[in-house]
Amino acid sequence: MNCCLGCLTLMGPRVVLFLMFLMSDYLGRAYEMNLWPFLGFLFLPYTTLAYAFAMNESGGLEGPYLLMWLGAIILDVYITRNNGSKSSGVRVRVNEMAKRKSGARAVDARVIDIDKKD
Repeated sequence: MNCCLGCLTLMGPRVVLFLMFLMSDYLGRAYEMNLWPFLGFLFLPYTTLAYAFAMNESGGLEGPYLLMWLGAIILDVYITRNNGSKSSGVRVRVNEMAKRKSGARAVDARVIDIDKKD
């Protein structure tokens, strides 16, 4: 069971978290309430899986399980950062293409509040 879940985790941690929530009590033994696995599903899936593994296998974050958990945090942050930078890079390229095509120029402007009295 652990080997199959480990292989699936590399393909998609959110799928594994969802399947674990539906088919086993693995997450329930690691977390006291369902809020933390849900937040982990949304924001830090590898960290959530690493914590559940550490709590079920050793009973806490000690030794190599702590290093695995820290590595999962770094992996989640790296993946999130790369996904954000890719989309912003695409947005910049699309804006540049639109400017070239339309011949528009970027102009600096200052916003003036007309309702404010000096």
